[in-house]
Amino acid sequence: MKRLATWKSLRQEYSPRQIIDAFFGGFVFAILIIAPVILALVEFIMVYMYLLTLSVILIIIALFAFVALLHWFWRKSLLLKKADASTDIRKLFTKTTLITCAVILVLGLVFIFVMIPILWV
Repeated sequence: MKRLATWKSLRQEYSPRQIIDAFFGGFVFAILIIAPVILALVEFIMVYMYLLTLSVILIIIALFAFVALLHWFWRKSLLLKKADASTDIRKLFTKTTLITCAVILVLGLVFIFVMIPILWV
């Protein structure tokens, strides 16, 4: 039997309550891990405002790490709920992580090349 990697197959296999519960569990653990990094980056921006572009690049990388952690914890939580899942959760969440990181990258580049020059004027 072929393992599907779609959100529709995930919703058929898990109840919406299980998916939301797993998401919030992953979100809490990802926040606990990434919060000190974000706080350090905020302090870095406050002290070294002239390195704002570098700071934004570091924040973009930290957001990539946050998204990857969130999806990793979310996947682990769903697999713990039902170990014999027929949905290929790893492939599904890898695609979702890449799409989310691409959106973050585009927004970060817009911020770097549009918003920062506007802020400096």
